[in-house]
Amino acid sequence: MEITRLFDYLYYQKENYPQKDCFAYNVNGDWKKYSTDKVIQTVNAISRALIADGVKPGDNVGIVGGNTPQWMYFDLGIMQVGAVNVPLYPTISSEEYEYILNDADVSHLFISTKDIYDKLIAIKSNLPKLKEIYTFEEIEGAKHWKQFLALGDNTDQSVVEEAKAEVQNGDLATVIYTSGTTGSPKGVML
Repeated sequence: MEITRLFDYLYYQKENYPQKDCFAYNVNGDWKKYSTDKVIQTVNAISRALIADGVKPGDNVGIVGGNTPQWMYFDLGIMQVGAVNVPLYPTISSEEYEYILNDADVSHLFISTKDIYDKLIAIKSNLPKLKEIYTFEEIEGAKHWKQFLALGDNTDQSVVEEAKAEVQNGDLATVIYTSGTTGSPKGVML
């Protein structure tokens, strides 16, 4: 297998070096470990949910948070359907979130903590393109990312395979927003 797209490395690893502990994450001093198969299953579940919820190639999907398994899962799941990840810093102001999310036309947003959720829910009415906010942590009143996964329960994996086949190695994967030296943040296409 040749690796030509960022998400290909998962399938290359499964084919050549499947790992019992592909990814590990420390939660309050307890290491949670995820196998290659588990990572692939989760990434594909995200891709199915994105497709089921209407995300199309070229659509922008945002992620805000620190280093978590969910961040990686969503990054890869977004890329597999040909959508574009717009990662945002977890420490910026509500005004900066509003500017970037509107500038990038982000349709779905996946975030980590209550602090971030509180900032974003306060400005959600100013984000006309944003369909929904989902959280990685359990937060009262917020939709959890596992609820999002349920949207794809009736979507066949073949739809994801078709989407993956359309993604080319030169396609846009990510738009990062710089702090900029003057004016508003600028989107950089990667």
